[in-house]
Amino acid sequence: MVEILLLIYLTRKLKAVALSKNRNPGWAALAVVGWVGGELSGLFLAAGSGDAALMYACALFGAAVGAFIAYRVVAALSTLPADPDFPTARVV
Repeated sequence: MVEILLLIYLTRKLKAVALSKNRNPGWAALAVVGWVGGELSGLFLAAGSGDAALMYACALFGAAVGAFIAYRVVAALSTLPADPDFPTARVV
């Protein structure tokens, strides 16, 4: 349950960062992709050990790494100039 709450928080945070840079809020989907991709990668890397606790820990670590990478990608986007005729300057 805590993972879902963290994922919702991260998605909202990335949406806010993307909007502040006059970018499409769809960049927030990168949070979900990074989280799930990192979690599955960590799980598969530790699957050979057979230890459930180690697999869960590696999955959580992978999710955190994926979320961090997603945040850094969105934070590194350049800010688009605002169009005076269309104040949001976003492509939807």
